[in-house]
Amino acid sequence: MEPGRKKARMGKNKCKENKKKYYKQAKKHLLQPGQRGFLATCNMNEKACVRECYNLLNYYADELYKSEPDTSKDCDYDSDDFDAAIAKCKEEFSHRNARFQNVDTGTTNCLFIRTKLEDPVELGKYIVEDIIKTAKPMSRFILRLVPIEAVCRANMPDIINAAGLLFDKYFLKEPTTYGIIFNHRYNQQIKRDHIIKELADLVNAKNIGNKVDLQHAKKSIIVEVLRGWCLLSVIDNYLGCKKYNLAELIYPSKKKTDGEGTAVSNEAVEKNENSVETAVESSDGTTHDKTTKAVPADNE
Repeated sequence: MEPGRKKARMGKNKCKENKKKYYKQAKKHLLQPGQRGFLATCNMNEKACVRECYNLLNYYADELYKSEPDTSKDCDYDSDDFDAAIAKCKEEFSHRNARFQNVDTGTTNCLFIRTKLEDPVELGKYIVEDIIKTAKPMSRFILRLVPIEAVCRANMPDIINAAGLLFDKYFLKEPTTYGIIFNHRYNQQIKRDHIIKELADLVNAKNIGNKVDLQHAKKSIIVEVLRGWCLLSVIDNYLGCKKYNLAELIYPSKKKTDGEGTAVSNEAVEKNENSVETAVESSDGTTHDKTTKAVPADNE
């Protein structure tokens, strides 16, 4: 083959490969501001974890919202209107699966399952309470499954704006006790002390009666920074529910541990003497737990 024709052929093949890569990337669903859903952590097997998240979330969503389609009626193949029955089945199936969608976080062992549900915290609470009540293992690959109410870009103005709207829902009317749990992965720009002080000031500005309780906080403010994104949520009794570690709910560790993240008090913020971090940063930018647990760590 002549050199010119060989080069042209190689160029076409490279062009095809680039197109394939482009369309493969274009099909990915990406983390975006304004989304809500569930942050899932796992140990290495992310594909299996995604499948498990879909199964778990759909199972409990069907149970909580009674939205599972009645196949005995909707998929009546003996019906006179066969095409209408099939179309209705497809519509119900698509609607059920559209409730949850895996999106790319760009962070190893950290998955985000986007949802169209109005209140992911309600579903998360229902899942945790059922697992505690039944003591039945519902997952092999999911470590933590934390409901997330708001996603914004990881810069202070956006975080404060998103947190301000979220805190109106929880801290504006009746005074309560709270703690702040902060974790970051692959992000060195958001400083722990700074964000904790700003969020604590914001909570106190909503209602001066709000107080910090590091051991038994009624409400925990979850702040998860993944690369250029910040995930926010406020969860009742998060500490009492083992920080939504599904394995710990069934097989609690014998040793008392602080778990993931760090809760910080007003006094610590004011004195700039924050409590000792239980999450430390690895050389690759991820964080992991210092304490030893009876179950695999989150690789955080």
